[in-house]
Amino acid sequence: MSVPVWVATLATAFWSRARHVEPFPRNLRRPIARAVPLSVVLLPRLSVRAAFAWLQRCGIVCDFPGRDRPLRACLVARRGHGVAFIDGADDDAEQRFSLAHELAHFLRDYWSLRRRLQERLGAAAIEVMDGQRPPSADERLLGLLRDVPMGFHLHLMERDGAGKPVLPAILQSEDDADRLAFELLAPAADLLTRAVWTRHAVTQSLRTVYGLPGIQAKVYAELLLPAASQEGLILRLRGGV
Repeated sequence: MSVPVWVATLATAFWSRARHVEPFPRNLRRPIARAVPLSVVLLPRLSVRAAFAWLQRCGIVCDFPGRDRPLRACLVARRGHGVAFIDGADDDAEQRFSLAHELAHFLRDYWSLRRRLQERLGAAAIEVMDGQRPPSADERLLGLLRDVPMGFHLHLMERDGAGKPVLPAILQSEDDADRLAFELLAPAADLLTRAVWTRHAVTQSLRTVYGLPGIQAKVYAELLLPAASQEGLILRLRGGV
C-alpha cells in the first residue's frame, strides 16, 4: 500500500494545521475550518449556473468557462481563499467524498502553490497569482529557475458532451484530487492496521468504516491492491512463495 510522497506531505500538513485528527468516518468540516481558508456551501441541484449565481449574489466576480451542466461539486479559489460548492441533495457518503475531492484540489492546486510562490519569490509575487498585476521580467525568470508557475490561477472545469475532461492536464488534476481525497478520508496506513488483505474486504471496509461511496471504494481498493500484487500477497500469506 504505497502512498505518493506529495499525497502524504499534503495530508500530514493539513492534519497538522487542523490540530486534531478526525475519527472515522470523517466529514472534514471542522478540520477545514481550523486548517485552511476554505468555505463550504451546500446548494440543492448544484450546477455551473447555480454556483455562478451564488457568487454573483455575494458580489464575487468570477468567470466559469464552459456551458451549464449538473455538478456534484466544484471549487473556486482566489486571493488566498476558496469556496467549495457541494450538491446538498447527495447522500452523506457522496457529500463526504465530494468535499474531500474539492479540499484536495484546494490543497494541491492552489494553497500549496501559493505558499511555495511566497516562500521562493516573496510576498509581492502573490499579487501576480491574484491577478492584480502581470509578473515582472525578473519574477518570470525566478519562477522558471525555482520551478514556480506564475500567473492567475483558474480551476479547470471544461468538459466535453459526455462530461469528460477536454484536456489531459484536467484529467490528471482530477485523478490527483481523487488520490489525495482517498488519503484524507481513509489513510493507507490505517487500512493496513486493520489487516484486510483482499480487495473485497478492503472495499467493504472503505464503505462501512470510512464512509466512502461504493464506486470510490472500489476504485481505491483497486488502486491499493492491483490484481497482480493482490495475488502475490495472498500466495505469500499462504506460504506459496
